[in-house]
Amino acid sequence: MRICLLASGSSGNCAFVAAGGTRVLIDAGISARRVRRELEALGERSVDALLLTHEHGDHASEAGRIAVEFGCPVYVSHRTLPWVRPALTGHERVEVFRMGEDFCIGDLWVKAFRVFHDAADPCGFLLEGPSERRPGERVRVGFATDLGTVPASLRGLLRECEGLVIEANHDLEMLINGPYAWDLKQRIRSPVGHLSNRAAAELIRELVQRGRLQVAVLAHLSAENNRPERALETVKAQLDGLFRCRVVVAPRDRRSEVIAL
Repeated sequence: MRICLLASGSSGNCAFVAAGGTRVLIDAGISARRVRRELEALGERSVDALLLTHEHGDHASEAGRIAVEFGCPVYVSHRTLPWVRPALTGHERVEVFRMGEDFCIGDLWVKAFRVFHDAADPCGFLLEGPSERRPGERVRVGFATDLGTVPASLRGLLRECEGLVIEANHDLEMLINGPYAWDLKQRIRSPVGHLSNRAAAELIRELVQRGRLQVAVLAHLSAENNRPERALETVKAQLDGLFRCRVVVAPRDRRSEVIAL
């Protein structure tokens, strides 16, 4: 499996996943033209499906245009679908799923799980597919980029993952002392807001200690309330050099490196 975040931040989110002969996008917050350009830079041209985590504009605003551009279906939860209708053209095929359901897209097995965020029916995804580095084996990756807290049930799901794309939205000190209005700061800090560097770091430590985690990608960093080096330092301080886990910070406005598992 190969993963590349094409963009990850409040101005737009889109991730590319390749598993065997299957290619999918997760979220559609950047233009179809930009997606096409980024994929061509990776040597890719086709997309088999577009999966949406929730309806917020930085994740779904370009869903219809991307689906039409690549001729691929849009996968969306039944409760999110009414909220993304304005972003659809009416010409794309829509596949509706429910939380906890398993479904397959080519060589990729997918499970949607609910997350806590201020949207209609926000979700993350478990993705399982052929390993890029170990032929004949399969690997599992967790994908959760907008959530305010990580309950025990989700921690249990993620323990089987070798890879994790996880939100590290803000540094709490920077958020509190930053320029946002107090009500927005409270919304971000709430259980249905966004995950802090510290919360992401504690989750990663647990998944290394008690799970199978080998690579963690820090995503959805705030431009105003975080810095890549601060997010990375926070996670490394939690790991304290004791555990083998590669940590990568996804840029907000350009594609990340390609992660192979």
